Amino acid sequence: MDRWHCRIEHMSLLQSGFVLRVLRWPWLVAVLKVVVPPLDKLLLRLSRGWVSTAMQPVVLLETTGAKSGERRVIVTLCLPESEGIVLVGSNWGQSRHPAWVHNLRANPAARITFRGYRGPVVARELSGSERDRAWLGLVEFNPHYQHYQDNVQRRLPIMRLTPEQPFN
Repeated sequence: MDRWHCRIEHMSLLQSGFVLRVLRWPWLVAVLKVVVPPLDKLLLRLSRGWVSTAMQPVVLLETTGAKSGERRVIVTLCLPESEGIVLVGSNWGQSRHPAWVHNLRANPAARITFRGYRGPVVARELSGSERDRAWLGLVEFNPHYQHYQDNVQRRLPIMRLTPEQPFN
């Protein structure tokens, strides 16, 4: 198992009917959106990407603002793969794409902190059959993505972040 891969045995809790129902409560999502990202930013910085509040892998993503050109740092769930990390622009099920999607479309060079790695990546938006295959894996990994997709009018974008240099 290489550095990008993770064991997902703990996912059975996240995939349970109870947790999936609870994560559909709008008031809980509103609280989580305010509390979790700042806490995860701190935990990920201190642990070099190893510790977060999530029951899933989380990445600290640094992008360049599409309009401002300023550095933007966010925390988001991710799916580690052998090629890199896959992100879904679900934006907590909101009707618009998250800002990081616009940032990566405008400037695909980014930096991440994830499980001991801190360094450059290049983002590429997936499309066609490649996107379809990735989507199936993402929904298996986190069934809540399907709930988000079913409840918004937009197609959730999928980005693959690939390190510029291979790991040792």
